[in-house]
Amino acid sequence: MRFPPSATVLRRALGVLWVADALVKVSLPFGDRPGDQWYEQIMTAESGPPGFHRILAWQTSTFADHPLLWWLPAAVELGIGGWLALRPGSRRALAASLGWAGIVWLAGEGLGGLLTGESSILGDYPGAALLYAVAGVVLFPRHPPRQEAAAAAEAGVMGQWSRVLWLGLWIGAAFFTAMPQLTMNGLDSMLTVSRAEATGLLRSMDTAVLAWMTVGHTNLLGFAAAGVCLAAGFAVFLGTWPRMFLTLAMLLAIAGWVVFQNFAGIYTGAATDVGNAPILLLLACAFWPARGPRRAEQAAPPAAAPASLPGHSGSS
Repeated sequence: MRFPPSATVLRRALGVLWVADALVKVSLPFGDRPGDQWYEQIMTAESGPPGFHRILAWQTSTFADHPLLWWLPAAVELGIGGWLALRPGSRRALAASLGWAGIVWLAGEGLGGLLTGESSILGDYPGAALLYAVAGVVLFPRHPPRQEAAAAAEAGVMGQWSRVLWLGLWIGAAFFTAMPQLTMNGLDSMLTVSRAEATGLLRSMDTAVLAWMTVGHTNLLGFAAAGVCLAAGFAVFLGTWPRMFLTLAMLLAIAGWVVFQNFAGIYTGAATDVGNAPILLLLACAFWPARGPRRAEQAAPPAAAPASLPGHSGSS
């Protein structure tokens, strides 16, 4: 398989992520804490518009009392994922993915916790479902595709405007990541919960990182991560060393997924998706520029056969 992958491969990968999220939800009724994730979403929305957290509270009670209801959204995501995996060029499949991602981000993730003012690229910024929606937009197929596109994201309907979307995403990441992380939605609290649930090496790692952060390094970490976010956003937007800064963005996403989210808490039985890192990696691949020679070869018209010289026939 060549790198960077084509838009078709990335749309199939988006379908695989939807299927993975569905499988996580299918396992929820058999875990020990099927309602915990939704309780956290209520607390996330407490500082939002009046009445918003009441909607999430009702949803939490319903799903906690009837855990098998998790199979309903799982069935939707399984259908969307299979559709994209089998028909990656289908605009209807991408539209269904976009619509469902919006519903999940609003009603399931509480707008990704952005209303609290505390979110971080090392945590759950801006909500996995919103990233699925962004991926659906930049990978939405254009007929015919732009053969001269520098990256898979630019071959779709947005073209180079997809860089604006990428820039906005990472400017927002820098803004929220640099803000103080003081309440239960902050990195310290997230890491404390992760440590309580972790075992073995993950627990030891969480303990060490938490000890380092509690001596005044939380803001330092936030500023450093915010700097990487700004660099990654502008580097891709301007086309300046994009591969290097896309690599840094991918490493940052993986670090947050492993250290602060403990692989999105999948093994605890309370997760509802696979987390932010996998979809962030997919987005980074979508903006990864192909090498110049290959782009030129794809864009160039087929060479014409040399014309026969006058007075010469094709046979000897």
